[in-house]
Amino acid sequence: MSPILIPDVFLYFGTFCPKVPTRGGATTATTYIRPYKQAAGLGAVQTMEERFAYGLKPQKLGAVSSHLCDPATAAAEFLLVKSEYQAATARPVERGALFFQIRQAFPPGEVTAEEANKLGFETAMRWTKGKYQFFVCTHTDKGHIHNHIYFNSTAFDCSRKFHNFLGSSFALRRLSDRVCLEHDLSVIQNPKQHSKGRFLHYGQ
Repeated sequence: MSPILIPDVFLYFGTFCPKVPTRGGATTATTYIRPYKQAAGLGAVQTMEERFAYGLKPQKLGAVSSHLCDPATAAAEFLLVKSEYQAATARPVERGALFFQIRQAFPPGEVTAEEANKLGFETAMRWTKGKYQFFVCTHTDKGHIHNHIYFNSTAFDCSRKFHNFLGSSFALRRLSDRVCLEHDLSVIQNPKQHSKGRFLHYGQ
């Protein structure tokens, strides 16, 4: 199946699920955000390649889109920006988070893979304000469709790094809810929280 290229977005269409009507007050997208540092015994590129390979597994993938990078070479492209940032600031690439992952999950039947990917892309674009490279992998291998959103911790213009802030999980959830509401989807009212502080998602 051939990918379709449109400006600033790389989009691959895979298996879709049928759309069903939403019900007011029903649960929909749940989210969490996680930073990833350089893994012990691995270099920065190897750490990113290992994590990104999971998101890009063909047997899981329903759709993928990106901003300021090609998902197939995202690890090298992220590192290039980091290297330029290091040259300008003398701050080592290995210091702090290399990238962040957002997971956004939807209840069974509420969205297709294409729709979920567009929602993930919009969420990522608004979360990063378009200043960070990111790509969105939509998985369809579980009982629910879900997005893995990977974004560089270093801004594309090398002016800053993204740092998780107090309440970032709540801010992300509010943004995801807003995006869903704007697309006439329902929102989760009282998500159960994991002991580590993130909200439980479908299939966990």
